[in-house]
Amino acid sequence: MPTLMIYGIALFTLALVFYSTSVWAGWFSKRLKVWHIYVFLIGLIADYVATILTYISLGVITTTLHSILGFVSIILMTIHVVWAVLIMVRNNEKAMNSFHRVSVVVWSIWMLSYLSGFASGIAKIA
Repeated sequence: MPTLMIYGIALFTLALVFYSTSVWAGWFSKRLKVWHIYVFLIGLIADYVATILTYISLGVITTTLHSILGFVSIILMTIHVVWAVLIMVRNNEKAMNSFHRVSVVVWSIWMLSYLSGFASGIAKIA
């Protein structure tokens, strides 16, 4: 397996840890907090870098369920973090208290992408 792909896989897993921590901390606290945004942003950056490394390693973007889910997820995650920042900047209490509901939906879509990538990688090894 190419070195860049190994780095990409490690970064996707790092994104999973940070993104999941942020989303589930928000879910359990039922309130968006500033630190959730920072942790989420670290996960998003890790996901972007991993996607770039994977593309460089493969040299091509293929149209598969995994790639479609991945691009939809990264777009949703970007919108999600921008929305979180706007909520904080505007000090919107109502949105701070309901943000966690949307977070879990976006996280679920991202998890489908992560798991489909994991499954396709395992299939190539086996």
